[in-house]
Amino acid sequence: MTTATTRLADYRPYPFQIPNIELDVVVEEQHIAISSSMQIEPALTTKVPLVLQGLNLELDSIVINGSSVPTDAYSLSSSELVLHQPPIHPFELKIICRIDPFNNTSLEGLYSSESMLTSQCEAEGFRRICFHPDRPDVLSRYRVRIEADRTRYPVLLSNGNLVSKGSLAKDPMRHEAIWDDPYPKPAYLFALVAGALQEVQAHFKTTSGRSVLLRLHVENGDETYTSHALDSLKKAMAWDEKVYGLEYDLDEYNIVAVRHFNMGAMENKSLNIFNSKLVLADSECATDGELERIESVVAHEYFHNWTGNRITCRDWFQLSLKEGLTVFRDQSFTADLHSKAVKRIEDVSMLRNTQFREDSGPTSHPVKPSEYKAIDNFYTTTIYEKGAELIRMLHTLLGQQRFMAGMALYVQRFDGTAATTEDFIHSIAEGACANGEQLGFDLDQFQRWYHQSGTPQVCVKRHWDSQGGTLTLEVSQFTPPTPGQPSKAPLVIPMALAVIGPNGRIGEEKLVVLDQDTQSVSLRDLPRQAKPPALSIFRRFSAPITLQMDVSVDESLQLLALDDDPVARWEAGQRLWRKILLARARKQADKPLEERLALALNQLITSGGESDPSFLAMLFGMPGLAELEAAQDVADPLMLYQVYQSLKSWLGVKLSDPLKNLLERSRLNWGAQWPAGQGERMLTGLTWSWLAAAGDCEVRKEAVEAVNGPSMSLARAALRALQPIECTERDEALKSFYERWQDRPVILDTWFALEASTPRSDGLERIKQLLDHPRFDPMAPNSIRAVLGGFASNPPVFHAIDGSGYKFMAEQLIAIDQRNPITASRMVKVFSRWQTYAPSRKEAMHRAIDQLASAELSANTREVVTLMQPKH
Repeated sequence: MTTATTRLADYRPYPFQIPNIELDVVVEEQHIAISSSMQIEPALTTKVPLVLQGLNLELDSIVINGSSVPTDAYSLSSSELVLHQPPIHPFELKIICRIDPFNNTSLEGLYSSESMLTSQCEAEGFRRICFHPDRPDVLSRYRVRIEADRTRYPVLLSNGNLVSKGSLAKDPMRHEAIWDDPYPKPAYLFALVAGALQEVQAHFKTTSGRSVLLRLHVENGDETYTSHALDSLKKAMAWDEKVYGLEYDLDEYNIVAVRHFNMGAMENKSLNIFNSKLVLADSECATDGELERIESVVAHEYFHNWTGNRITCRDWFQLSLKEGLTVFRDQSFTADLHSKAVKRIEDVSMLRNTQFREDSGPTSHPVKPSEYKAIDNFYTTTIYEKGAELIRMLHTLLGQQRFMAGMALYVQRFDGTAATTEDFIHSIAEGACANGEQLGFDLDQFQRWYHQSGTPQVCVKRHWDSQGGTLTLEVSQFTPPTPGQPSKAPLVIPMALAVIGPNGRIGEEKLVVLDQDTQSVSLRDLPRQAKPPALSIFRRFSAPITLQMDVSVDESLQLLALDDDPVARWEAGQRLWRKILLARARKQADKPLEERLALALNQLITSGGESDPSFLAMLFGMPGLAELEAAQDVADPLMLYQVYQSLKSWLGVKLSDPLKNLLERSRLNWGAQWPAGQGERMLTGLTWSWLAAAGDCEVRKEAVEAVNGPSMSLARAALRALQPIECTERDEALKSFYERWQDRPVILDTWFALEASTPRSDGLERIKQLLDHPRFDPMAPNSIRAVLGGFASNPPVFHAIDGSGYKFMAEQLIAIDQRNPITASRMVKVFSRWQTYAPSRKEAMHRAIDQLASAELSANTREVVTLMQPKH
């Protein structure tokens, strides 16, 4: 199947405006009848065809200004409806069609999720509901009437404010609800939900004094797990008013929890649809990390009300305009509510282990792509997380006050429109310079970040003048070739740096703008001494780059102990962890370095100088496997996995007494209500992991007991500690967890993931059994990701040298692609790094890719597989 390529260079405005749409949605037993009445205004004075998109729609009738349209006046294909000569003056177009949501397994458009009807229209799902341009630059005001059986679908929801609801006079067993959204929005933000749902209410009073009704809709029995999500929503609304001056603009705000959902959540105007996993939570059924994640995602979707809904994207090439900006906003929200240092470290770690990996592989693409075949394939960490880093760099370069002035201008200028990344960048720059200040960097050059793919490498060489007290840095930047981009121009890179002496930071922090291939930076008036001071560089991870700089062990240990930037301090520790783990992977263990790091860790535990237990846990955290794979000349995931376990075991023995003391201190706050106590629970999980690996039977027993305790954070930490160890406690803990949560699908997915990622000699057979398990839901993306995602993160099984893991994964993805292309196309990227492995593993993975390529695949999955195949 050949799929057309959509190119940014080919963008043309839609030749018609549709200021108003009225939808009449009638839910019947076997189908849904949808009548769409569109007020259409030609934007051109010449006649052009009216092209509307439509997929799996059964057309009943077309009427223009009250008159039926003859069949020879239009053409209908499997994907388009074309009116050949529509009127050149404003007219009303009414189209009636039928859809079958009950057999729609794609989870796009309108579909059935158990007993509920729900929608997902981003990116191009509205065309599965009715004929429409289905492009983000066509903004309309929607009025929606929903009619359905009162018993089966007692709750009827859509965007905007509820105008009226009630039984039908002609049939009291049926009822209707009418919703009106006064703000123009693109079709991808349309939402509709119908089902037997329970409602939990709250209220929020805005700065201007309006009372907003907050309603969270869940399945029967889940009401008790909604308070955290509602509290998170109120925090987000208050924060956006305080920080950005943005107030919510409607009378009510609805959230619906849906189990069968491809995404985490969707920001449809005033009717957010959430994956149940990101709504239903308390400390007994969700970990500290999951509670924070829910808080963040609820905030993210709320923040979209302005950065995504009120100002939307002109076209899908601008996707990061809304997503990168809103990720930056939700990251800032979490940092303000909790620990700025810990949040930044978490984000940097995620970037390195996912986005950097994507940036260096065959599916690498710019933050603003120039073309695509399936837009769903561009909902990636590059669009979201790297896009957020570009916003963060602007914030770093301009400072808080000037950045916020630019944001205010952007909102004022583009409210109610479909904008571009250029609109945003120029608004930020203009607002920042409103008082006559200079920008301080080249704006056009900065925008290369949007168009160049790949992770820049910054190389720093140091020269120390001990007599003059001057440290000179010779800095060069280089972005490696990526698919379609063999050569790259220099970028604007903000480099925050400081020098650290034996007593801490010396002088002020300096922000240097790198914008040349090579340039020189001098730090003067430093203490005259034989050795150069330690250099704290790219503080707060001021740019998404990889750094190449010779750093001695002594310097890293000094920074780990004394740097006043927590992120740079953490990075010093990460350098040491990487050095130790990679040396072990080469079978050249650096025992002196390991002893020195163990001593440093012991001092961190016993000194009590680190007051934030969450940050202390971060300092003890080892780099991710993906990050280490990228640092190897030939990636060896199985060896790295074994090295991890051996190092944990060694540390558990080496630091046994201080770790047990740390565990005792941490126990004091086990029962503290989130967010209190989360650092102690993180440290508990870490100490359990190291001590259990070292063979501590008492710790293993305590971990089993925690699985049945009141804290999900401790239960999951216990399971993770036992998971790599072949012992009776592991089997007992997994069995207990299953028996306790087998009737809660959202939590049971965790058990599926743990079982799938547990290393066992019969691991592949276990995976097959999980897929046949009576409680496995093959239609739920969460369940699929739990088993196959857990399988992919199980190196001994997935990376089996005979290729059996790769072959089995390919077979499963081919089957999934038949019913849910979006889930399949995202998961198929587990093969994207195949060329980095040793020949035998590389060849086996390549065979699996060929296996995929020879199958009948969706356009989504075909595009990803084609990118991964070698170019001849």
